[in-house]
Amino acid sequence: MAGRPPKKNLDFSGWDVDIFDNDTKIDKLLDAQGWNGFGIYFYLCQRAYGSDGYFYRWSYDDCATTSRKMGGGIGSGTVRETVGYCLQIGLFDKGLFERWEILTSRGIQRKYWIAIKDRDIKRVIADYWLLQDSECKGLLKEPLNNDLSLGNSNIPPGNTSFDGGNSNIPHIKKSKEKKSKVNKKQIDKSEIQLFFDEICSQYLNRRGKSSVSEKQKKVLFDIGREQLLRCIDRYKMYLKQNESWLKEKNCSTFFNTGYKDYLDDTHERGDSSDNTGGSTEQNESGLSGEALKAGIRTDDFTGF
Repeated sequence: MAGRPPKKNLDFSGWDVDIFDNDTKIDKLLDAQGWNGFGIYFYLCQRAYGSDGYFYRWSYDDCATTSRKMGGGIGSGTVRETVGYCLQIGLFDKGLFERWEILTSRGIQRKYWIAIKDRDIKRVIADYWLLQDSECKGLLKEPLNNDLSLGNSNIPPGNTSFDGGNSNIPHIKKSKEKKSKVNKKQIDKSEIQLFFDEICSQYLNRRGKSSVSEKQKKVLFDIGREQLLRCIDRYKMYLKQNESWLKEKNCSTFFNTGYKDYLDDTHERGDSSDNTGGSTEQNESGLSGEALKAGIRTDDFTGF
């Protein structure tokens, strides 16, 4: 008769009393997302401790479920944005999330290790574990393949090649291959969303952010972070030069079409509609057009 599987989760998790004094990442989270953001982070950490102990299986498809379970008026969009920010600043490990769709961190795992180090059986999945061996002596780290096959007593001990003649093994391998292809699509989508959230965080006017389509986000992703940040900087400079009459575009307007005027090629040619990189004559023409739209006399502009 098989014994009961070893306990993985925790019944209790403690938080440092100086978490709001000495943790710069928490300071950043509170500054960017407020107490709702901290609540989301706290909730997901507790789910990790209460489920597998040191990680929580979660993807962006779970935003609505998390929002519903938390309640308190926290929307799924807030959940998505907060998790994206936590990944960006390192409160959750971005690499493991993108590869395996799990939420974890060195801090979560360090607390987990402190809680289980006196257990008789201390076992984790090597692919998910972030701590060095020197930090957790006596811990058994097993490959992910072993974790998937623990319930199959027909696999010889130590045989991780799945060549033992068991008829069920090819089916397992095929299922894993199919799942990995699905996960890759999900990872690509989540990576693009994280990229978009990061770029939007550099743009002051967030109105209309949800109106940017998935297709357009992919276009922006292909352009790349560095060039889009240059686009934002050029646009901010143009706004500053004309702050007396020009209002900042909504997030949706800028990232759907407006950014094109500030791409490297357009800027170098000097043929953007806002003409931030063109000649004096082009700038005069561009300013006149924008000013007329705003109802401002163009002969009031001098020095351009």
